Amino acid sequence: MSDYLIREMNLEDLPEVLALEREVFPNPWTLEVFEHELRHGPGTLYLVMEEEGQLMGYAGAHVTGSELHITNMAVGESRRREGLGTAMLVSCVRRALATGARFVTLEVRESNHGARSFYRLFGFEELGLMREYYLESGEDAVIMATGDIRMPEYGRLLDALESRAARGEG
Repeated sequence: MSDYLIREMNLEDLPEVLALEREVFPNPWTLEVFEHELRHGPGTLYLVMEEEGQLMGYAGAHVTGSELHITNMAVGESRRREGLGTAMLVSCVRRALATGARFVTLEVRESNHGARSFYRLFGFEELGLMREYYLESGEDAVIMATGDIRMPEYGRLLDALESRAARGEG
């Protein structure tokens, strides 16, 4: 895999983030939503991945107490299965660990089997459904969460996933 940089998202990234958002999601977030998230302050964690100055993906989350809640994550269609999403999520979890997080949670479309499988690699378990969570389609969301990410075995899992991402394995 070629060299990439994972760094904190800033307002200047938003045109590329919005373009990727429109490419990936049926109901993309707006500029105003991203601006609010970036200006929200403590507890927000938004990262971008760039390669040779080009945005390849992003991940967003909130850290509240012991929980890291993933709000959104995307990698361009043409760059999937190269380990980019894995590298971003590993980076996100490691940064959250530094703030005291112990668990990671998220919601994902019930029909998004690829994402659900991806998150299972990170130790997420499916806990239940939120009925009609996605307003534009009425689709249910699957609630997923990890166990304690501070446990040594989770650290070993992150190391293994990071190594896999470095080899370009998605």
